[in-house]
Amino acid sequence: MGPMRINQYHLLQFIPATQAWEMPPALEQAAQALVASGKLRINADTERNFVRHGTSDDDLTFTARELTDPNLVPRTRARLAKLVPPAQDRDGIEALHQRLLSDLKKARGVAPEKEAMVARVIAQSCHPVVMQLLLESGAELFVSYSHNVGDLMAVHEWQGHGQASGLQSTADKGQQVFISAGGDPFFAGDEKTYVTDGFPALARMVVIGGQELGHFADLARTASGAITGRYSMSDGARAARRADMANLQQWAWPKHRAFTRLYRTEQGLAFYDRRGKYSPVWWGWKLRQAYAWLRFSGLALPGGLPRRLSIHPPQRTAHALATFLDDMVFNLAPDADVYRHPDPFVEEQIACIEATARVPQQVNKWGHEAVKAAWPNLYRLYYGTIIAQCRSVLRQAPPSLSMSLWQQVTILLRRRFRKRPDHYPE
Repeated sequence: MGPMRINQYHLLQFIPATQAWEMPPALEQAAQALVASGKLRINADTERNFVRHGTSDDDLTFTARELTDPNLVPRTRARLAKLVPPAQDRDGIEALHQRLLSDLKKARGVAPEKEAMVARVIAQSCHPVVMQLLLESGAELFVSYSHNVGDLMAVHEWQGHGQASGLQSTADKGQQVFISAGGDPFFAGDEKTYVTDGFPALARMVVIGGQELGHFADLARTASGAITGRYSMSDGARAARRADMANLQQWAWPKHRAFTRLYRTEQGLAFYDRRGKYSPVWWGWKLRQAYAWLRFSGLALPGGLPRRLSIHPPQRTAHALATFLDDMVFNLAPDADVYRHPDPFVEEQIACIEATARVPQQVNKWGHEAVKAAWPNLYRLYYGTIIAQCRSVLRQAPPSLSMSLWQQVTILLRRRFRKRPDHYPE
């Protein structure tokens, strides 16, 4: 009973803001700062806001802003100077700059409005401390509408990493974060390019963004920014993961008769939702569901498990809880060839790194309280230790999530009465 244990990419605990009026003011400023930095690289199917310059030793990318913004061009030309023979001096730098500008026309560019929307979604996928750290670190952020990150990477990296949904690199040349959306997250129109265009792609961007920026936050840094390791590789992280696995094992409620009855009545009601809503048979199933829910809600659920999960797209109580448990179990021990290793100790360490980075991903899907109940130890490690350490190396305060009461009311009313965007959940 219940869904297969796979990572759920299409669910979110909240509907992400995509417009400036929906954003906390300080977080909107951080999103705009990410765009202005020129570090946001987007491949939106037929449009791209960056170009690639490959050499025998390296592969570099340059965004349209880095090549054209007067505030960023001096730094870009300094990078270009390292790519031309010294004898060519300024002429060589200018020639390379013009060639990249010519390549930029072929890339067609990404509209500033779309760049800002992507930046807003990324800002909401991570903790404000991590967003500020991303800005201060100068890390390059790659986002693709494809189902993997292959189109964002150099040719020589495709075989090893191209099929990944997301990636976080700590190479000496600079930190990079790769995120795939699996479709157009801001779909509007009549014909979809992918069936996952719209909310599924929007949710996937938030979920994978949470995970990859979780990996980014997990890096232990000195005050100067030097990377010294990962918090998830400690003995404490291994103990936390083992304790959370034991915590999930105690939740036997899906096998409880009251839960099984509720799950089956929800299945029956869903059947008649599609074939005879408001018919006498439908009302019969509706009454059965109400009775089953009352029986189930009377259970003393262990571990502070919520009786109801508010997610988008919405699911009925038992189905949401079954999906939640399977998803939490899977992400403690993700099953993929890339995570396997002949040495059991190394394999467990890889699992710890993955599980720790997936704490914010799971929060994006299920909310803080649900994840805290399921993974109390890894939740404490991430938000109590890792976020605290990230905060300690910041040069500026992280953006606040606070909004005025007037803005909150405005968001509530505008979202309720405006025309529903095509990328909202069905």
